[in-house]
Amino acid sequence: MQIQSSVDRSPLRIGRTVLMSLAALVALIGGPCAAWAAPKTDVVELVNGDRITGEIKSMEYNKLKLSTYHIGTIYIEWDKIRRLQTRQFLLLERADGSRYYGQLVAGDSDAQLQVRGKADRPPEAVEMATVVRAQPIEGGDFIDRLDGYVSAGFDLSESGDNTSTNFSGGLSSRTRIREWNVDLSAGITDDGEERTERYDLSGLVRRPLRGPNYYEGMLIFNRNTELELNLRSMVGGGLGRYLVRSNRAEWRAGAGLAYSHENFQGQDQQSSIEAMLGTEFSIFRYDFPETDIGGTLILLPSLTKSGRYRSEAELHVNYEFVEDLYFEFRMYGSFDSEPPDPDAPRDDYGFVTSLGYKF
Repeated sequence: MQIQSSVDRSPLRIGRTVLMSLAALVALIGGPCAAWAAPKTDVVELVNGDRITGEIKSMEYNKLKLSTYHIGTIYIEWDKIRRLQTRQFLLLERADGSRYYGQLVAGDSDAQLQVRGKADRPPEAVEMATVVRAQPIEGGDFIDRLDGYVSAGFDLSESGDNTSTNFSGGLSSRTRIREWNVDLSAGITDDGEERTERYDLSGLVRRPLRGPNYYEGMLIFNRNTELELNLRSMVGGGLGRYLVRSNRAEWRAGAGLAYSHENFQGQDQQSSIEAMLGTEFSIFRYDFPETDIGGTLILLPSLTKSGRYRSEAELHVNYEFVEDLYFEFRMYGSFDSEPPDPDAPRDDYGFVTSLGYKF
């Protein structure tokens, strides 16, 4: 019984350890990063002729994030910008997957970026309409490249006997050669007679290849008492490709292999090799309320046990009603065609509503 209890709590301990580590990291680097921040000498010229001086933080989802001295951080729609200049080194990504790295120098053409990679070489002209993401890379401002979110929800039935608590959070960042993210979600439901728990902790590293292709590696931990799963540990990797990539939508798909180790209640531990087939999409709308619709679908047919396959699916809708604050509606589902215990449930699904904050 003691061994079982230790296994049951391990995902929660892992999640707490990750969150504490992330909080400590932010606390340690938060102070020094204020001194590392780039000077606010970047120049943004709008199509109406106005010029704004500040510090470029990022550009994605069709909006440029600019930090200024007098009016704080502002967001400017990408198609409202005529020209950009910056001494920072930016990593630019185009819709076709090509990448440019360098400073943006003054040019004569509207809606074009002049990217100078090296001082002894002429700048390259890049059409602004083809750029889907821009990110400062050098300058010591790691904290500015760190994105994150937290969300939480609590549901209580009228009788008070059924409660549901949900939490999720994560951090992500990117450099010239890779991007990574760590995500944690937890859900606990108690109807007075039975308590069910669902925990998911994942880490992913993705490295772009030529064009719209990339490869990625992942480490995932799952616990789901509804499926009588104490703990599943999975490590895998594969190749992927962006099928659609614009300032309004993204769609990618990939395939690979994974190794998983599972511990089900009342069953012997087992390991298996699985194929991975997955797809993910996001659609953005910028008119109020700003809306983000996205979802993932992963199929995992076992190569070790013939006939067994698993699947994981998720669909979410986020409405940003105040800057960086959003309301989320999420649906999720898990399926296992042949769990170790034939009498165990094969599927689990649910609906989550929560409030979130992104930073």
